[in-house]
Amino acid sequence: MVRPKRSQQHPNLGEAIKKIALKQMAINGSASLSLRAIARDLKITAPAIYNYFPSRDDLVTALIVEAYQSLAIALAASQDNDEESHAERIMASAQAYRDWALAHAEQYSLIFGKPIPNYHAPMEITGPTAAGSMAVLISVMDAAWRDGALKVDGAPSSSPEMVQAWIDKFEYTENPAVIHFAMACWAKIHGLVSLELNGHLAAVPGKISVDSFFKIEIEAMVMRMVAEDASVRTRKSTTII
Repeated sequence: MVRPKRSQQHPNLGEAIKKIALKQMAINGSASLSLRAIARDLKITAPAIYNYFPSRDDLVTALIVEAYQSLAIALAASQDNDEESHAERIMASAQAYRDWALAHAEQYSLIFGKPIPNYHAPMEITGPTAAGSMAVLISVMDAAWRDGALKVDGAPSSSPEMVQAWIDKFEYTENPAVIHFAMACWAKIHGLVSLELNGHLAAVPGKISVDSFFKIEIEAMVMRMVAEDASVRTRKSTTII
């Protein structure tokens, strides 16, 4: 079958394909993603999709990149208030992470959920975008450390192998504790959000809000990381990457 020319297709077909793909994955799981099934839903021929995504893997990669970019934008937007304290900035990033995940559950599951069978992400494409959201958190921690607000006294004198890998990835040459704190913060936020999305936090799923629990736990985490007298932000964060 001859593939239709792009000029003969809907101008927003590429976006429509991605929207249907996310819908399919939400209903049937990521492993069920099928270009032919997407074509049926859109009432187009399968070859029409190939003009945009030559294979299923190309479509998955595009979805992953878009999800990471969307998350990074949400986290960056949470840092727009220059009057917030370092503690408030960390809590704002945590809330933004949770808000994005709840509003984009399919995308969250795609990038942080069960791997798609037989799909191997091209790191040269997905790697830089995946680093974007972590760069925001590192910037927050770096700003707190530069202002003497981060409680780095007593931090491990040597970096665990995993933390060192992130130090190398971001080519971060300042206090290694900044990366350690950023990783620990992300692990805490991500753990709470993942449990919530999968219905494991509320004793009665769908009937009890976990808002207050999330806030209390994040505040407790921040108190362990940031000095109590760091109530006023005195330095703008710098972009790590």
